[in-house]
Amino acid sequence: MESFLNSNQTQDALVREAQSRRLEIQTLLTNIPKATKSKKEKLRIIRNHNSLQYYIVSENDKPNGRFLPRAQIRKASAIAQRDYNAAAAAILKRDIATIDNFLAAFHPEELNKAFTELHPGRRVLVAPVREPDEDFIARWRHIPYTGKPFEINAPEHYTASGVRVRSKSEIIIADALDRASVPYRYEHPTSVKGWGTLYPDFTCLDIRTRKEIIWEHFGLMGDPDYTENAIQKIAHYAASGYTLGKSLIATFESGTTPLSAKQVQGYIKAYFK
Repeated sequence: MESFLNSNQTQDALVREAQSRRLEIQTLLTNIPKATKSKKEKLRIIRNHNSLQYYIVSENDKPNGRFLPRAQIRKASAIAQRDYNAAAAAILKRDIATIDNFLAAFHPEELNKAFTELHPGRRVLVAPVREPDEDFIARWRHIPYTGKPFEINAPEHYTASGVRVRSKSEIIIADALDRASVPYRYEHPTSVKGWGTLYPDFTCLDIRTRKEIIWEHFGLMGDPDYTENAIQKIAHYAASGYTLGKSLIATFESGTTPLSAKQVQGYIKAYFK
């Protein structure tokens, strides 16, 4: 279904959730075995005192069917499973059709177009109900701030776009964010409970939700004091509403285990794509 959607529509969080759910449902449907038993055979179950009795009902049987001895309970199980599979498949097919109808009818990108496709003379007279993505991103990128100063003799590391960072690992992260068109601010000051002002390595913008995600890289995990500090920092972030795995990304490395570019790409795909 995704191939029928335009790029703006696939950025919408609700659309992506619907696509993900459709894939899950399709997988469940595919895994349902095809029926092998004749649908002419039906299962009748009655309770006799404290026990259950099973009967097979077919066209040539008596109305109440043939009693099924316990030794043949597998046949009852096969018919019961067949009937359940048929009911489950019908529900899953209905759900897929519902999602397909939703994806065909839901076009969140049209709200942007209602503003951006106005005549320029009319557009300057109108306040949009939701700022277009391009305008929002541009305004977010250009908010002025003062980052953490570099020490005089600090090594100079620059990203491909010319941003000065503090390590080669941060170059890997920054360049990967740029390649994925994820807007970010480097060391933007953030107020954290119990700590004061912190300068997260990267404050990233999730374009789909317009929410910020902090990305901290901890590069000296072989140092016990540094590790303790990192743990405390993550705890303080959590106290300020930055939940690890949701609004906070943390990557780690030590002298023997460097940061992997593949790992960075995996995080970007998981959080921003």
